[in-house]
Amino acid sequence: MLPTSLAVVGTGLLGQGVARRFLARGLPVAVYNRTRAKAEDLAAAGARLYATPEGVVEGSDLLFLCLSDASAIRRTAFSESSRPHLPGRTLCQMGTIGPDESRELAALAAGLGARYLEAPVLGNGKDAEEGRAQVMIGAGPEDWERWRDLLGLLGRCFWIGPVGKAAALKLALNQLIAAETTAFALSLGFIRRSGVPVEPFLEILRQSSLYCPTFDKKLARMRERNFASPNFSVRLLLKDIDLFLAEATRLGLRPDALEGARTIVRDAMESGRAALDYSALIDVVDPQPKSELAKDTRPI
Repeated sequence: MLPTSLAVVGTGLLGQGVARRFLARGLPVAVYNRTRAKAEDLAAAGARLYATPEGVVEGSDLLFLCLSDASAIRRTAFSESSRPHLPGRTLCQMGTIGPDESRELAALAAGLGARYLEAPVLGNGKDAEEGRAQVMIGAGPEDWERWRDLLGLLGRCFWIGPVGKAAALKLALNQLIAAETTAFALSLGFIRRSGVPVEPFLEILRQSSLYCPTFDKKLARMRERNFASPNFSVRLLLKDIDLFLAEATRLGLRPDALEGARTIVRDAMESGRAALDYSALIDVVDPQPKSELAKDTRPI
């Protein structure tokens, strides 16, 4: 079932991909972003651009919230100026937030006469744009049935359960980003400093059960120390780690290993790498002295 009008709120990497996918399928799309310039390319592609959050809420039946955190959602879709326009609207939350945060937003939406579901995505904006993302749905049966085909345009959909369940699953997946990336960076640094060629290491790794595809996806960035144009930033990774740690502690788990990875991610943040791709963690795990970089610019 298609809405009369849909909007994408937040046009970062994910929002760009979602909006472009819907536009490519001929759907009318409205967009809003706090920094207007970051949405103007979508307007050039045919999207209707709103200047205010209350405007996009008033003008849209279904709003895809592709925002960085729960605070950003409250400042936009639930702002004092947006709230009068929420009755009858449906909010689809696609970012990574905590399970309790998602349930709180669902309760807030219901109290204001709006419907709410969560649909966090595994994959980046390009995956959504090309229809190969993995979309985890947290919703009641009615909303799942109503919106599954539309969300299916973005990729494969999984109904996880009621609101909060998909948010929890997304955190479980995202903590693996930190764990796998820091571990791989440590192995690469160890290989480099031991004077072992990286090629046999990778050849053996790829043929083993230890291999993870993300290793090859980030290998070139790590070897070349090129972290610009991020798929997922260090800043957002730290935010997701903190959400996971809070939830894991509440559940009585021991997240010691992730706490170690968090220290590395935090140090990357504090060293000016917040907006870089998370592969920049190798700069913390295996720092290269300036003198070394000056005399040898070859990759690992």
